[in-house]
Amino acid sequence: MAHRQIIREVKAGKFASIYLLHGEEPFFIEEITKALKDGVVDEASKDFNETILYGRDVELSDVLAAARRFPMMAERQLVMVKEAQDLKCWKRKDELEKLAKYAENPVGTTVLVFAYMNKKIDGRSKAVKTLSKNGVLFLSEKVRDYKLPQWIQGYAQDEGFQMEAKAVQMLADYLGNDLRKVGNELTKLKLVLGGNKVSADDVEKHIGISKEYNVFELQKALGTKNVSKASRIVNHFEANPKNNPIAMVVPILLSYFSRIFVYHGLRDKSQGVAAKAMACSPYAVRDYASAARMYSPAKLARIFGYLRAADRKSKGQGNATTTDGMLLRETVFKILN
Repeated sequence: MAHRQIIREVKAGKFASIYLLHGEEPFFIEEITKALKDGVVDEASKDFNETILYGRDVELSDVLAAARRFPMMAERQLVMVKEAQDLKCWKRKDELEKLAKYAENPVGTTVLVFAYMNKKIDGRSKAVKTLSKNGVLFLSEKVRDYKLPQWIQGYAQDEGFQMEAKAVQMLADYLGNDLRKVGNELTKLKLVLGGNKVSADDVEKHIGISKEYNVFELQKALGTKNVSKASRIVNHFEANPKNNPIAMVVPILLSYFSRIFVYHGLRDKSQGVAAKAMACSPYAVRDYASAARMYSPAKLARIFGYLRAADRKSKGQGNATTTDGMLLRETVFKILN
């Protein structure tokens, strides 16, 4: 968790002169910039020593002019460029040379931050290389689905609490790798439970994810062809359509059966190789292997058709009267028979 290490250093008062935060995952960049905003300048002098700029509104010359100023009655100042990917300088060689020159000898009393969101920066330029050498270059990458439970467990530990394995998996399955949402729910659990270990019951009670009646229990029931359990879950979904909309259920089931289809095509079905190919956690490979014995590739191809038809009909295409609950019931019946 490189971003957590940066945050720990910031909280300890160890600041770099320049930070370039870039990559496809906004959550990590937002966490680091928040720590810098909280830590670089004390609240009493923010009006004088904190400058927040936006890439689309400023030129590099404005940023460097702000960075070269000295703080007023304080040890340091913060100059932060949000949405830094919108700065025009990244496509201008002459301006990149100016940035490289500043990065070679940054002002020691300034913490200059570029928050370059949602994509990677071109690291071949002299400016980026120099900045990396004399500051912090942080690449914020998406957490792969199969690594998400491990990430959740690590994040919880950094926040000072433990989670049961089932509770971790429930959050990972239900929330996916929307880290903002995951982070918000973990914060909620921490506030409610303090330092107590988080159980599956806690997740069900405080997050609203049912241990028994959720789409992931449905896919497990389908994977083992447990007809009675699948029927109970579908009945629950039909009775609570707002909590379990078919628009959410169908994509998750498509992803589930797609992984089974991928497993069929693997030559090397070892746990590590299969987990990477299917983008799932290693310990889930055994469940997919078991489900693959239940569903042939030909049957899976038909299942994809059933799910896509249900999705179309739920959006009103060729369907005027069938409810989402009835559509799901019909689709599950076809999958199991």
